Amino acid sequence: MAILSRTASRKREPYRSVKAFMQKKDLGQKDFGELLGKSQSSINQKLNGTGGDFTLSEVRLLHQKFGVPMDYFFEISVPFKERKEG
Repeated sequence: MAILSRTASRKREPYRSVKAFMQKKDLGQKDFGELLGKSQSSINQKLNGTGGDFTLSEVRLLHQKFGVPMDYFFEISVPFKERKEG
């Protein structure tokens, strides 16, 4: 049995706005997981940036069922390395 590190490396920034929305509306990772057919662990990894990303169909379901604003799932700013030099 392999020992897992306590600090998983992030693939991207966490969904802080989604997490704040969940707290405000008293929603848990279990609520998201039940709707999306995912484990609570999978939802945790998606929210914290250590696992896969939410799919567009998952975002739509979360918006329709819980009212999570869809723009919370999309980056507004362009990463520095992807900006074109003028």
